[in-house]
Amino acid sequence: MNQTEKTKRIAKNAVLLYVRMVVTLVITLFTSRIVLKALGFDDFGLYNVIGGVVTLFAFLRSSMSSSTQRFLAYEMGSGTPDSLRRVFSVCLTTHILLALVLFVLAETVGLWFLWHHINIPAGRGEAANWIYQFAVMSLCMNMVSLPYDADIVSNERMGYFAFLSILDAVLKLVIAYVVLYTQGDHLILYGALMMGISALDFFLNWIYCRLKFAETRFSFYWNKEMFLRIFSFSGWTIYGQLAVVGSNQGTNILVNIFHSVVANAAMGVGHQVNSALTGLVSNFQTAFKPQITKSYASGDYEYLTSLTNYASKISFFLLFIVSLPIMLNIDWVLQLWLERVPAHAGELCIVFIIASLCNAVSAPLWMNIFATGKVRNYQLGLSAAYIAELIAVYVLFRMGCPLVVGVSMKAMLNFVVIFIRLYYTHTTQPQFSLAAYARQVVLPVFCAAALTVLASVPVIMMVTDDVTRLLTTPAVVLVSLAAAYFIGLTGKERKSLKNLINKHKKHA
Repeated sequence: MNQTEKTKRIAKNAVLLYVRMVVTLVITLFTSRIVLKALGFDDFGLYNVIGGVVTLFAFLRSSMSSSTQRFLAYEMGSGTPDSLRRVFSVCLTTHILLALVLFVLAETVGLWFLWHHINIPAGRGEAANWIYQFAVMSLCMNMVSLPYDADIVSNERMGYFAFLSILDAVLKLVIAYVVLYTQGDHLILYGALMMGISALDFFLNWIYCRLKFAETRFSFYWNKEMFLRIFSFSGWTIYGQLAVVGSNQGTNILVNIFHSVVANAAMGVGHQVNSALTGLVSNFQTAFKPQITKSYASGDYEYLTSLTNYASKISFFLLFIVSLPIMLNIDWVLQLWLERVPAHAGELCIVFIIASLCNAVSAPLWMNIFATGKVRNYQLGLSAAYIAELIAVYVLFRMGCPLVVGVSMKAMLNFVVIFIRLYYTHTTQPQFSLAAYARQVVLPVFCAAALTVLASVPVIMMVTDDVTRLLTTPAVVLVSLAAAYFIGLTGKERKSLKNLINKHKKHA
């Protein structure tokens, strides 16, 4: 496959995933409003904090997801069908074993932590236990399903990926209404039905992969050397993900300890808004990830570097264009969305979005590092930063600092992570030019963003009612698009974008 065909495939997959995310974004935001109404602030906050406890064990799944995708994509770029089948078999066997390990950890250490360190409102102990068990079962099913997910992404079948995500979003909306209009304990019912979605996803992925990809027709195969290579890579990824999850969920738990479940509800709202927005970018990046790994495996370093730089810029602008008008109108957006808004939810949304903007521009760099397989030093450096951030949050809360001040460490952390990723990308791939990245990515991104903010703030200050808000918000979006196009993109990139748009017009 030549570079033109690769670019066309990436563009097609990116469009599919972007459409998928827009649809799921609308459905998810509406679903969250219904769920909050059905559960109330206390149960909504309790659901989020218990999910955080289970997520402490999900670092294994997150780590293995990146590792499995890397090895499958690498094998597709440099191996044979037989070697690919063997890699998949070893990965699936490993994930089944890890699911058992997760179950044991969750039912021992996790349960102990739930009952001794989580602030559970009086009379909600039984519901908390049920929610925890449902979350554990979902986690284990997702772990076993992961090699199938990774194979779908590595084969770049984003159409199916988009379909399944939209189906999930629709089912979650249906569940929200079922919970709202059903008698009984709404929290327990909600947890049980959400577990049902995980079971359905596992079954559909298994069926699809068996029908489409020969390598996923499992027959037991064990290779100690291959297992050690995969597990060595995964081990360092697990170490890094443990620090990431510990930072994210640890902050959620610290909020629960030093504040209240209502503060957790505000955190939950912030995470949902941020997740909906960053999903636009993460799905776009998913389209790039297989090609980044395959390009490295085939030795096409020039294309690899240009792809990494381009993905960094587009990732930032996709998130920035959508999130800027939301940040400038955050209180109005939350009031329109939720009606009853937890205290500090607006400030937390802004903090999380700024942190995600920093992450968006540097995320393609970690894909580049992972493609090399040389992740030990990177994970050590990244983990140190995340552990330091969690300690800083604890110290700030201990000193009596407000909720927003402590959580703001997230934005500071993700800014530091940009430099960590740049350093280790250059270390693992000496041909990667830091000067070129600064010139082609950092400078245009900074200039475009700064000029957009300077131009947009006076426009938003003109807002006096909903009518003027509806008029000024599109103006902010247009300013963002213009800055991204004329300042953020090079002449060659603008030409490629025009050709792509014209091609789609002809086929429309």
